Amino acid sequence: MRFIESEAREIARLYGYQEVITPLIEHYELLAAKIGEENRKRMYVFEDLGGRRVALRPEFTASVARLVSTRMMTEPKPIRLFSTGSLYRYDEPQFGRYREFWQANYELIGSSRPEVDAEILSLSNDLLKKTLLEEYYFKVGHVGVLRGILSEEGVSETEQNRVMQMLDKKMWEEALRILKKLASERCLETLRRLFKISGGEWSNIIKEMRTSVEGYEKASSAVENLETILNLTSEAKMNLNVIVEAGFARGLEYYTGMIFEVYVPGMDIALGGGGRYDRLIELFGGEPTPAAGVALGIDRIMLAVRRQHPNWKPPRRGIRVLVLPVNEEVRGKALEVSSRLRERGITVEAEVMGRTVSRALSDASKRGISHVIIVGPKELKEGKVALRDMESKEQKTVTIDEAADILENYAV
Repeated sequence: MRFIESEAREIARLYGYQEVITPLIEHYELLAAKIGEENRKRMYVFEDLGGRRVALRPEFTASVARLVSTRMMTEPKPIRLFSTGSLYRYDEPQFGRYREFWQANYELIGSSRPEVDAEILSLSNDLLKKTLLEEYYFKVGHVGVLRGILSEEGVSETEQNRVMQMLDKKMWEEALRILKKLASERCLETLRRLFKISGGEWSNIIKEMRTSVEGYEKASSAVENLETILNLTSEAKMNLNVIVEAGFARGLEYYTGMIFEVYVPGMDIALGGGGRYDRLIELFGGEPTPAAGVALGIDRIMLAVRRQHPNWKPPRRGIRVLVLPVNEEVRGKALEVSSRLRERGITVEAEVMGRTVSRALSDASKRGISHVIIVGPKELKEGKVALRDMESKEQKTVTIDEAADILENYAV
């Protein structure tokens, strides 16, 4: 999983996202706001010694929104923020579902333009490509389509949230039964049509959606916005594998615009998801501030990679060096050599098991050590050590500074 996290950090660097660290424990009211009823039920909630109701964070976005609203409102926009770490939700342990899980989170704050949504899709795609995943696809929709219809029908936000929770679970008929008492027959027929509209030829799907929501101004604007975003991804040659689903909803209540989730065939769980949330920051006392973001499951991505590539191993990053004394007499000198190499920024492990040279070399090979520096009394008399490349098996006698120069070149 550290490999996936490392790639996530690299994507943050490439896109200019600043890392922020959010608290593991927050006030319950903060985390419960707009997270959705299902997620509220799954939070780990307890009372601390001060009598405050607190919870383990179930996601990053609410904490980041609070941070922006209280500490960063005067920062120049846009603000790009990255977080990674463990999250907690009560769930029945099963494949890909854990009570403690690891995510990489990206938030782009301060602009309502569609380029923001396109960037969030782009960086998600770039991260997944870096992990060597194949055949993954983005399921994309727009909350504004369904909420636009319901709001124009006079359905309250509370009831909208209830309906969206049901749609998130694919409970189409149950949602329609609730709406029979709240909305017109025209609304119900429109929703029935939308629930059937889904496909990979997104330009055709957009046309069907546009026709279906005709007469609902807010929903029509949402369809146009979704088309603009997808056009941008096409013009940018992102080569996204997209399935547009008109009736798509996510459980989190704070979404206001484009939403998406990422899937791979054969795994019935999302690897990640995100979307636009233009009103969350003001909920925490900040100024009205548009934003969009994505959370990608590091552990789920790792599961998907291993399922698609059973023999996959993380690529070796830089070098790993073992400093190996040949006998007890040169142990201190071996530790000195280790320190001198670390001063040059080289990752060094010291042999501490007291093994023979042959056994230590065998173990180093199994553990992925790239180079071994063998410290012996004969070489030390000349101020030198033996440097062994574990891949080529080539071994040469060099000074410690020469060894450092060689290893620095490998580390680049």
